Amino acid sequence: MKKFQQALMTGVSYMLPLIVFSGMTIALTGMLSQSGTLDTPAVATLNGFAWTMINLIPAIFAAYMAYSIGDKAALIPGFIGGYIAAHPPVENTSASGFLGAIMAGFLAGYAVLYLRKVKVPDFLDSIRKTLFIPVLTGWGIYLIMAYPVALVVGALNDLIISNLITLSEAPQYAFLLGGILSAMCAFDMGGPIGKIAITFVFAVWNDPSGLGFVVNAAVFPGIMVPALSVGIASLIAREKYTEDEIRLAPASILSGLVGITESTLPYAFRDPIRIIGANMIGAFVGGAIMMGLGISTAGVSGVFGMPMASNIGLFILAILVGTAISVSLQIAVKKPVDRTVQAEEGDDADFDFEITM
Repeated sequence: MKKFQQALMTGVSYMLPLIVFSGMTIALTGMLSQSGTLDTPAVATLNGFAWTMINLIPAIFAAYMAYSIGDKAALIPGFIGGYIAAHPPVENTSASGFLGAIMAGFLAGYAVLYLRKVKVPDFLDSIRKTLFIPVLTGWGIYLIMAYPVALVVGALNDLIISNLITLSEAPQYAFLLGGILSAMCAFDMGGPIGKIAITFVFAVWNDPSGLGFVVNAAVFPGIMVPALSVGIASLIAREKYTEDEIRLAPASILSGLVGITESTLPYAFRDPIRIIGANMIGAFVGGAIMMGLGISTAGVSGVFGMPMASNIGLFILAILVGTAISVSLQIAVKKPVDRTVQAEEGDDADFDFEITM
């Protein structure tokens, strides 16, 4: 199970740059086209190219998920399976989406691991990894993905998306879905739970209904609120935060603005229940506002999603309300810091953490 989770995280990490490129390009070209003055064939062509790249996201995801399990020989079989998950080649079958891409990456990776154990004559061993394993695995993945997976998982994927569209169109349910997705991102600040929510966003990113951009906006509070709130709260209620946390506050606020949630981690390590709890509540409310009001954005990464929002004012309001709730809760529930104990800790209290996009 741990290896499977690691493979999922690898797939998500490697497809993120393509998501960023595609999302930003679609958003920028859309803005240029709407302005009227730059509605040129070149801009339209770039927009179409970005959508083509979005259609490759499941293939990239499956390829690197397979790579994490079976190394280089699994890359192409994983890519083939992921591509079929988004573009089923057989008539009367449906795209299996990210569910199919996950299956493709898993099957391709472990198929390669198995074939490596099969003994072959010594004169064939040198070309086994570059010829036999990728080709045989690719053929097998094609047959599995193009027929049973496209039929069964494709139908399931269609059912899930249609139900999500129904939920998103009903405000009494949409706010709950948006709140849950946003709170998931705030819970572990860039960890596996948040990655599950982000993976769901990618799964419906290019749905013709526009659901993907609505769900995308819903997770922005979960990404931005935690870092913003801990930074602001530590500057307001200095007696409840350590000197290290206060010193990190400006960087945390900046990180929150550009969508780097991991800067919240030092604060959460010191007081996990209060910090994570407050952040999840604030993020839930922000995400509920986003999706309940049907706000959408094609942008990615913090404030860079703001100009592409369907309603910039409401987009900002959702972030501000979520942040205000989280800040207020932190100030209310956190206890004052014992400066004597902090002084005794000395340099051992310094934080050492890595921020990743």
